[in-house]
Amino acid sequence: MNLGFQIKQVENGLRGSLYSVQVCGQEKMEFERFLESDEVRAASEFDAFVSRLDDMVERFGFREDFFKKEGSTRDSVEALHYGNGKLRLYCLRWSSVLLILGYGGVKTTRTYQQDPVLHEAVVFLQEVDAKVAARQKTGEIHIDPDTGLITGDLDFLGED
Repeated sequence: MNLGFQIKQVENGLRGSLYSVQVCGQEKMEFERFLESDEVRAASEFDAFVSRLDDMVERFGFREDFFKKEGSTRDSVEALHYGNGKLRLYCLRWSSVLLILGYGGVKTTRTYQQDPVLHEAVVFLQEVDAKVAARQKTGEIHIDPDTGLITGDLDFLGED
């Protein structure tokens, strides 16, 4: 895929920092696109889902029990969901205080791989995860372990 992107802060709360990915050339961050999708907004659990995310930032942190592991064992890709609902928001859960949001949608297939939109969201986040991890290792990015705040070079060109 090798798209250029930026990591942008969405919110910083008492229990964690929320970021999202913005693909170069797109007006909106992936999380904004997710929230504005008609299909997502029509899901019965949409309001509870958004409320849960707000509660995580301010009260609970990004605890493991709110997420389902997706992607591979080598990456940080997880799916945020609410109860037994079909709404999925794919993200990188780096710790209980740092969450980087991607895109998602309504899961209507048995696995995310069977849905082209969901599959693309996961594959793209795997790429983002690898690039952020590489910059963290070289010291170009620093992640505060207590607050989840990210500092450093958060602009990734397509050729990175």
